[in-house]
Amino acid sequence: MTYLKFLFTIPEHLQEYFIAELLDLDFYGFEQFDNSLEAYVERSRFNDTHREYIEQLVSLYPGITFSEEKEIEEQNWNSTWEKSIKPQRIGKFLVKPTWSAEEPTEEEILLEIDPKMSFGTGYHATTRLILRELERMPMKGKIVMDAGTGTGILAIASVKLGAINVIGFDTDPWSQDNAYENTFLNGVQDKIEIRFGGIEQIRQDELFDITLANINRNVILEIIPFLSQQTKVGGQICITGLLDSDEEIIRKKLSEQPVHIISFEKEEEWILFRLEKYEDKPAEQGS
Repeated sequence: MTYLKFLFTIPEHLQEYFIAELLDLDFYGFEQFDNSLEAYVERSRFNDTHREYIEQLVSLYPGITFSEEKEIEEQNWNSTWEKSIKPQRIGKFLVKPTWSAEEPTEEEILLEIDPKMSFGTGYHATTRLILRELERMPMKGKIVMDAGTGTGILAIASVKLGAINVIGFDTDPWSQDNAYENTFLNGVQDKIEIRFGGIEQIRQDELFDITLANINRNVILEIIPFLSQQTKVGGQICITGLLDSDEEIIRKKLSEQPVHIISFEKEEEWILFRLEKYEDKPAEQGS
């Protein structure tokens, strides 16, 4: 199978955002460096429409460039990237791959995450934001939904904080397999169910005490009503994967739902909202 290799000149803090956009275009191999990103896609899955979209995306950020390097044969794209993964201490969590010998202190909660082709290792600001926020949320005894579960890191962290059941779902088959494997690495497989697909994987009668979503702006905007609908009254919603430039449009969308903001956090140019669902009383007749 033949692949195309693209080289982006891009600062590190924007790389995860671009990766999320490229995943929607069927890219699924990446190597990240300080100021560049290599991305791979099957030649048969790339067309002129995809190229135009990338050109538009790059044009939004002065100084970012991309070039198509060459055709290459299939390989283990992430082997170099995996070797670069280092342990991360995020709040009370120690996040590390299995090949690291780092050990948690008595006070720390260990999250062993082997990332493979999906994302969520603690290296990105949005993952750090939401892991720290999980510590402040009432997890004990709760039922949780993790939308766009990726590596499963948020589902696993939720259980280790006391959640009794988590349903995670993702449209990326690599993410589904990776999340499933990581639940076993952490010994929480009995409390986490991983489903392949989007929001259609959640039945209307499945309601959650806590719903989590670390995805990207376009998807978050689309699923905010769904997150609100599937959260119990009095339950909490945590959303991130958002840039500070997204704040206004997200606040507007949230104002249309029966939720209020109880926490707003920021790291670098990335933001997080924590919300509480309240009872949506029907409008009076004639109003």
